[in-house]
Amino acid sequence: MSKYRVVGVRPETDKEQAEREWFDKQVLESPSNLEEAARLLIGLITGLIGVLFTVIAIADNPPPAYLQIPLVRVLGAVAVVLLLLSLIACLVVVIPTRWKANAAEPATERATFSTILQRKARALFVGAILFGAGVIALGVVLMIALFS
Repeated sequence: MSKYRVVGVRPETDKEQAEREWFDKQVLESPSNLEEAARLLIGLITGLIGVLFTVIAIADNPPPAYLQIPLVRVLGAVAVVLLLLSLIACLVVVIPTRWKANAAEPATERATFSTILQRKARALFVGAILFGAGVIALGVVLMIALFS
């Protein structure tokens, strides 16, 4: 005798069906959404790094007084390193990777899809955190430069 007993079953309502279909659609679109977010961050990072190197390249000789402050130089270097690490993390999201799954076993396909999704989400999260830290470091550098 089974441990569980089915009390009753009812057909799915239109609202429940719409919600289930919406969630199914979200699962399938998640990798694309993660890649779009990573591409956006890649664009922002390359733009910021381009501006930084432009500012350094057109600086006067001798460099401005604020670049003589050791804290500005260290935080500037930290910001560049954080932005480059963020760029690498975001590239992990968008670079195509070969994945193997057995098409005859849907469970392995689901496990592979889950692994892909987790990897992309984790890399994007790391990239976003590093980007935020880099922008904060740049903000501190700008504040020191403005008030020195």
